[in-house]
Amino acid sequence: MILLNILLTSTVMYQAQVATPLSCPTMGGPVAKGQPMTDFEGVRFTYCCDGCDTAFAKDPMGAIEKSAKAGKTVGLSLFDPISMKRIDSEKAKGGFSDFRGIRFYFASQDEKTQFDKEPKKYGMMPKMEALYCPVMGNPVKSYAKASGYADHEGVRYYFCCAGCDVKFAAEPAKFAEVAKDHVQKPTTMNVEKSAGGGN
Repeated sequence: MILLNILLTSTVMYQAQVATPLSCPTMGGPVAKGQPMTDFEGVRFTYCCDGCDTAFAKDPMGAIEKSAKAGKTVGLSLFDPISMKRIDSEKAKGGFSDFRGIRFYFASQDEKTQFDKEPKKYGMMPKMEALYCPVMGNPVKSYAKASGYADHEGVRYYFCCAGCDVKFAAEPAKFAEVAKDHVQKPTTMNVEKSAGGGN
């Protein structure tokens, strides 16, 4: 009976989790529907008015850091930071956590718990990345098209399909060599409006 009560209490707490509205990473105000969207380092950003996306692109890290210091959440991660797989926020059974201006979603409550214990470990973004699957040797057109990612020696490698992450984990140095010519600093990417406002 005690265990059942604990489980019921945990369920109620999870259901009570309410996300605060996202803010524009440029102006700091509420985001508006119909505005452009930008992906950067696997995170999606939306804005309050025209021109904010252009301003953000000039110094995205500066805008994110400024927003984080102001206590605002300005971006939605497209990936579960624990499993490192693509995640749909509307199907995230583990809820979310906000860290340094970014909202991270989780496939399970256990993953959220793991993240919350060490957010700096799982919520930090590498300074270099490769939107090029090191396993299949294919370009990855966008973060939203990636099945997941893995970090190796300061570089985040994005994968084209499920299963590539397992192969990469077995021999990361070997596969990293395949993508070495595609490693670069992250840049902002415009999101097509047909992609919708979710992640």
